[in-house]
Amino acid sequence: MILELLFIFFARIIDVSLGTIRMILVIRGDRLPAAIIGFFEILVYTLALGMVVGSLNDPIKLVVFCTGFALGVLVGSVIEEKLALGFRGIQVTVDREHAYIVDELREEGFPVTCWEAHGKVGPKLIMNIIVKRNMAGIVADKIYEKDPAAFVIFMEPKHFRGGYIKKK
Repeated sequence: MILELLFIFFARIIDVSLGTIRMILVIRGDRLPAAIIGFFEILVYTLALGMVVGSLNDPIKLVVFCTGFALGVLVGSVIEEKLALGFRGIQVTVDREHAYIVDELREEGFPVTCWEAHGKVGPKLIMNIIVKRNMAGIVADKIYEKDPAAFVIFMEPKHFRGGYIKKK
């Protein structure tokens, strides 16, 4: 009985974690890896569900099944965050006086496209930066160090072509 409950619990953690990663891949357009992960996700899910469906009068199995699902959501999101798949678009708005940030980021190898704009309280500089996802927080931190009042927006680009991307 204990081994069966443990199997149900861990199977749900695994299948929901796989489902989280699969959905991210689908959104990014990576169909083949998503389909392969989906195969294993549904295999594990079906095995766990099979152990619970015949025992719906056993509340312990149902609670274990549901708890595994909830924990799977957490574990899947942590795994996805650690994998940091894909790229992040970063749009930054700073006061014109902070234009030196563009040069400093470029010197560090970050691809920065910029243009001038006019905000409510004067001239602004808009920066557009595309980086690997694991670098997005680092870039934002560098910007906030130089201008704590910077307005930073993170975007999730699905497709792009051309341009320059920092490799590391």
